[in-house]
Amino acid sequence: MAMGLRDPTTEDWSIYDACGLSDVAHIESLQEKSQCALEEYCRTQYPNQPTRFGKLLLRLPSLRTVSSQVIEQLFFVRLVGKTPIETLIRDMLLSGNSFNWPYISTM
Repeated sequence: MAMGLRDPTTEDWSIYDACGLSDVAHIESLQEKSQCALEEYCRTQYPNQPTRFGKLLLRLPSLRTVSSQVIEQLFFVRLVGKTPIETLIRDMLLSGNSFNWPYISTM
């Protein structure tokens, strides 16, 4: 790999992403599971595109430059209205398996 570029498949990349978090090992484990699931999905759903997974990983750095507000607007505003995503995630995590969907979009 060229000098100064990170390999997105190495543990070093996970540590970079988890900077400032209290349970780095848990975050790394979740990232690894997510990457494995994405790789499996790419392999089974796009068997004629063997480089798809690698290309997706290479897109991650540029995706990180998109603000969370833009992501919310693009993907969630129709689903949750003006409810902040942080509130939704917090409520989902605190409720365990008994999450009821109280967020109704008024749009």
